Amino acid sequence: MKLFALEDRAFTGLEAAMVFIAFIVVASIFAYVALGAGFFTTQKTQDTVYSAVKHVGSVVQIVEPIMVQVNADGQHLRYIVVTVKVPQRDADVDMEQIVVTVSTAETMQTYTEAARWRPIDGDGETKRSVFWQVQIPLLQADDPTMPEDLIIGQNQRFIVEMKSPDAIPFTVERMAPAAMSPGSWYEV
Repeated sequence: MKLFALEDRAFTGLEAAMVFIAFIVVASIFAYVALGAGFFTTQKTQDTVYSAVKHVGSVVQIVEPIMVQVNADGQHLRYIVVTVKVPQRDADVDMEQIVVTVSTAETMQTYTEAARWRPIDGDGETKRSVFWQVQIPLLQADDPTMPEDLIIGQNQRFIVEMKSPDAIPFTVERMAPAAMSPGSWYEV
């Protein structure tokens, strides 16, 4: 009778359990690293999105319609009036920095004076206007600082571009009315 028989079955089971536990530990460490990298990437993506939303929030929007006034002879535009809406949140747009450019296929005129802008309303809490209007003179008779008249005739296409260091630039393209009466205002 053998008193002490060597049984390898128990030892083999113990080795298998140790290998299994090692795999579980390695897999959990890998999962922890992968989740950490995922959370880091998610945080960076969130920061990027918030930054982009804040930047896009500083877009100046044109409030339709754009108005034009015809000069005394009824053949050309005298003024272009554009109303814009600035963001109400943190992104404050300095209206004095906006440069307005009016162009046609033949010529272009740039306006930089801040005095052309006037507030239309205030929002009560911050005493800051949300709506602004600019009246753009096209003739030297209305603005002697202009180097030359910007002639926009009947049915002629013109472009108004507004650029600011605080906001995204925007452009609108319109066409002068086909039939114009002297001194009249038109929506374009």
